[in-house]
Formats: sequence, C-alpha cells, structure tokens
Amino acid sequence: MSMENVKREVLWIMVLAVAFVWLLPLQPVLAAQDSSAGLSINSAGVLTSYTGNGGAVVIPSTVTSIGTSAFAGKPITSVTIPNSVRSIGSGAFSNCSSLTNVTVPSSVTEMGSGVFSGCTGLTSVSLQAGISSIPDSTFEGCSSLSSVAIASGVNSIGGNAFSGCSSLASMAIPSGVTSIGSGAFANCTGMTAISIPSTTTNIGSGALIGCSNLSTIKVEAGNSAYASDGGCLYNAAMTKLLMVPVGQSGVNIYSGTKIIGNGAFNGCTRINSLTVPNGVTKIEGGAFSGSSISEVTIPASVKSIGAQTGWSPEIIYGYSNSTAETFAAASGYVFSSLDGGNSKSSSEEATTEVSTTGGDSTSVTIGDNKGGTATAEVSEDSGSKNNEEEKPQEEAATVTETPEPSVPASEPSVSAPEPSVTPSSNESTTSSSAAPATSTAPATSNSAAPSTSVRAGTSGNRASSNSGAYSSTTSNNHTLDQTPKTADDSIDPLLFLVIGLIFIGCGFMIVGKRRGV
Repeated sequence: MSMENVKREVLWIMVLAVAFVWLLPLQPVLAAQDSSAGLSINSAGVLTSYTGNGGAVVIPSTVTSIGTSAFAGKPITSVTIPNSVRSIGSGAFSNCSSLTNVTVPSSVTEMGSGVFSGCTGLTSVSLQAGISSIPDSTFEGCSSLSSVAIASGVNSIGGNAFSGCSSLASMAIPSGVTSIGSGAFANCTGMTAISIPSTTTNIGSGALIGCSNLSTIKVEAGNSAYASDGGCLYNAAMTKLLMVPVGQSGVNIYSGTKIIGNGAFNGCTRINSLTVPNGVTKIEGGAFSGSSISEVTIPASVKSIGAQTGWSPEIIYGYSNSTAETFAAASGYVFSSLDGGNSKSSSEEATTEVSTTGGDSTSVTIGDNKGGTATAEVSEDSGSKNNEEEKPQEEAATVTETPEPSVPASEPSVSAPEPSVTPSSNESTTSSSAAPATSTAPATSNSAAPSTSVRAGTSGNRASSNSGAYSSTTSNNHTLDQTPKTADDSIDPLLFLVIGLIFIGCGFMIVGKRRGV
C-alpha cells in the first residue's frame, strides 16, 4: 500500500471520529423521546392510553387532552404535563402507586373525578390548574400525600376529595372556597388542625369524620356561617355548638351557647365526664351519640333533650322534676338529684339503643355552673390519647326538634354529622363533623344528618380566642412551574442521525473503491 493510500485511510478514520462526536449530543434528545414511548394519541390530540414500561413519562406538546384512565395502574414514577393540555379525564392517573409528585399546569381548565385516586406513593401536589372546583375523590386514598399547593380561583372542594389522606398533618383551605363537600377530609387520621376561611359557608356532612387526631378547628373572622372558639366549631352567632374535635382532651364551651347540636360530641372517646353549662336550653338528638361520656350534669335551664341513640351513660345528674329527670326515666338511665331529692334508678325499659364503652378517658368540666350545679372533677390520662384504633361506625337514628322560641328562626341551616355506636373496650369511634344542610355534594353512607335552624349574626363578647397551634401545608401563592420542553419543540434528531449514517456510509464506499484500485 502506498503512502498516499495510508494517508487517505487515516483521513477517513478522522472523519468518522468527528461524525461520531457530532452525533453524541443527540443522545439526550433521543432519550427524551424514549420516555414518551407507548403513548397512543389520536388525530384530535387526545392521549387515549399508555402501554409503556413505566418510569418517567414526558407527554408531547401535541397532546391537548388526557383521556379517562389513560395511565390507570401503570408503573410510572413521574409525569411531565405540557401547557398544551386543557383537560384531564376521570381516573387518568388512578392507582399509579409509583407516582411520587405531580404538577398540574395552569392550562388545565377541566378535570374529571378521581384523577389521582389510589396513588399511594404520591407525596406532593401542585395544583396550578385553572379549575374552579377540586372534583370528587381527586386524591382519595393518597395515603402518603403530605403537601398540597392549591392555586387561587378554586371555590369548592368536592366530596371525598382528600378522603384517606392519612399523612396530611394540617390543612389550610384556600381563601375563596365557599363549599366543602361531604367526606372531603374523611379518615385523615394524621390531621391535627384545619383552618377554614371566611368565605366558606357550606361544610358537608361528615367532612371531617374519622379524623381521630383532629384537635383544632379554626375559622377565620368574618365568616357568615361559622365561628370557632377553643378549637371547636360553632354557628356564626356562637349560640350553637356544632362540633368538638375528637382529638381534644379538654373542652371549654362558650358561655353564650344555647344549643348543643346533633353529633357535637360524636366520636369523643377521650371525654368521660361532662357538665353542661347553665344557660343551655336544648340538647339535640344524637348530641352525645358515639361518645364515651359516662357522667353528665344537666342544668335546669335545659328544656329539651333529643334521643341519644348509641349512648350509655352510667349516671345523669340534674334537678328534681326537670327535663333531665324525665329524660333519664324515659331512657332507662340512672338519675341522681342535685337538690336533695332521692337518687333513683329507673326501672322502665330503655327506649333507645345504647352501647357499652370502655378504656381510660379524660374527665372534663365544661362551662360555668350556676344554681347549685355540681362541678365535675378534671383529670387526664394521657394513655388514652394514643394507640386508639379506628373502628367502623354503625348508623343510628337521630331526632330533629324545633329550636326554642328564644332563638330566632332566621339563621341558615347547618347539618351535623350522624351519630354512631361507640365501640367496645379500648376502642374508639373517631368521627365528627358539622355541616350546613344546603350542601349539594353527595353524602357518604354514614354521614347523613338532620338539621336545625338557628340565627346567624354577631356573636358579641366571646369567651376566648381560638386556641390550638396549627401549620398549613397548603399555599395560595406559589410560582408556576416551568414545564420542561419535549422533543417535539426541536428539530427531529432522526434527520441528523440519517444524514450522519449516510455520510459515514459514503466514506466507507470511497475507502473500499480506493482499495480495489
């Protein structure tokens, strides 16, 4: 071989090396294309299904809609949704247990129900979507979800939207939300505090049912339907106690309270002794149902007591010839007079269902005691606060009664949670909620409840400021994430690859011909 031929071959080898180096930068782009492999997209830009192997998925910018159940049950670990997407169908990412975080861009204006339901590995969500409502069951069963950022503009939270999100420690409902659906935060067992803005006027039945560690409900000042004091939920006028969070171990009812509402103490297994403050005129049906209150002192001011299904107190203290005595006799409860009368045990057959409760609990004295009303001793057993198992609740009948004439009847209706049967020894029922009866969100099977009308208005001098520290895991103000560009926004890399291969092939052909010569 002549020296000239050697030089030519060396030259071609150098050319091939340069071509190889030139093609290297295209590899990341090709990898990005591979991340969208298995996507089925129709001519209308609807992503109908995914048949890939999982991992990180980048949706092309040609997609305008993600279809119903498109990724359901697939082993994807992350997904990039481009700003071209306008709608996401029901259950689109349901049961994607390997998905850990997701950002829904502001371009999305429509979402179906249960989009991320059952995503047990999902830990954080940024809802930048331009939607007006978080649909029903959107994050239901997302047990690892601990951080939620919701963009402004959302005015309602659907039924069971966050049900079963047991890792949510606290929740600040965004300002502007007017309605919270039935069971919206049901069984959020890790939640200790919730903040409700002044705009929220409708809380569905059972919205907080099963939140076994919830101890603080805080309502922003200026709310026309609700108020809070001592971590408890009241109507706006502070005349009706709607809900005592089941995680509370000490309660002080506002002194101006006139009515203890249906389900107010439902699930309160840490309270054993209760003194109803003087001035209360009505105890609604089911107010104590599902609670572990074993001793209760009822003042003479109480003129109406509804049926308390699923409640079995050891003794009721009251005054002779009072409503309390009549109620105890009719229900088969032991009654003890506070005004010198003889203690007696009713021999009449009980007219309501009762259940036996057990385990340690905290004794709490509530409100002022006037007119000789005995004060219950305050004691606390911290062992009852932890390791409580949640048990299914049994549906029980409730009684709706007309408010006392002393309370104006022009107030908006509020619906309290349904009472439930208290479990046996060392078990605790953990459901409680309060809600306006005007809720349009679908009710869950164990949260329906009658309603009573009371007046909403200015509360006057309130006993104390809202108690209980809480931290928010949500935010109204956040920076929109920049959605990564997909390979569709750049020149097709395959064209470069083909050109490079042709160039290299020609080089080999020329070298071959030279050798043949």
